[in-house]
Amino acid sequence: MTRLKISAPAQGQPLTIGSGFQAQHFGEQMFNGLIDPVVMVDHFHMTSPTFEPHPHAGISAVTYMFEDASSPHVNYDSMGNQGPIVPGALHWLAAGRGAVHTEQPEGANPHVHALQIFVNLPASKKMQAPFAVHADPADIPEYLAPGVRVRIAAGSSNGIQAAHTSALPEAFTLLDGFIDAGQHFTHQLPPGWNAMLYAIDAPLQLSADGHSTHIPAGSAIGIGMDGSETQATDLQLHATENCHFVLLSGPALREPLVKHGPFVMNSSEEINDRIRAYQRGEFGQLTEDWLRNSHHPA
Repeated sequence: MTRLKISAPAQGQPLTIGSGFQAQHFGEQMFNGLIDPVVMVDHFHMTSPTFEPHPHAGISAVTYMFEDASSPHVNYDSMGNQGPIVPGALHWLAAGRGAVHTEQPEGANPHVHALQIFVNLPASKKMQAPFAVHADPADIPEYLAPGVRVRIAAGSSNGIQAAHTSALPEAFTLLDGFIDAGQHFTHQLPPGWNAMLYAIDAPLQLSADGHSTHIPAGSAIGIGMDGSETQATDLQLHATENCHFVLLSGPALREPLVKHGPFVMNSSEEINDRIRAYQRGEFGQLTEDWLRNSHHPA
């Protein structure tokens, strides 16, 4: 028997930046440590360039585009990667010891609808060289059942695995799912993993390990175990209305967490070291292509 822990549902905090960025923000502190290794999630709509190039270190900065976005989100980074993240695609920047990037809507009347996810890196990988993994919509497999469609953007579920998962710095599962009213979906959470389950537009009922939890629309919960478990746990999701949900999960790191903006390390000394490295230019910079294509934030 697993010893499951489930946080109280947390509503996303409204976040607006400029005239072109609105988000529902979720931070790890809202879930009593139960979404580790996830540090932060912004569920956002973006209609104009908002962010200047900025650094990251110690984490992966992950962009997952929902299929109903109407325009690409264009990525530029200090490793020389440049290109569109189209609706339904995944872009995973493993920042490691440090990288600079920006992502922005481009084209006429753009509307990006996406998740920005910060996934912590273990101490053993925080100083590795940065790299990026990109998966186009055709690379993302789906689980289909009557009244259920789940895109497996990373990781695996119900025996289906996304091939690009092996290129990620750590094991991780990202599910983007749709359940019709009255239908069920079951996902198996491996031992030692935590999860964040987000009911985007309608309530969900979670049944797991003898627990039953109601998740209101627009809210998320953290799901974790006590660390001694050896058995996987079935997460049974039931929708009373047509529901769009996201499930994020990965092995719990259980390491010290120190955050400073886009830097996440294990100590304040390490944070200061990465700030100095960035100031010395060690994270690199974007090419002039960004300058040519950019409409700078107002």
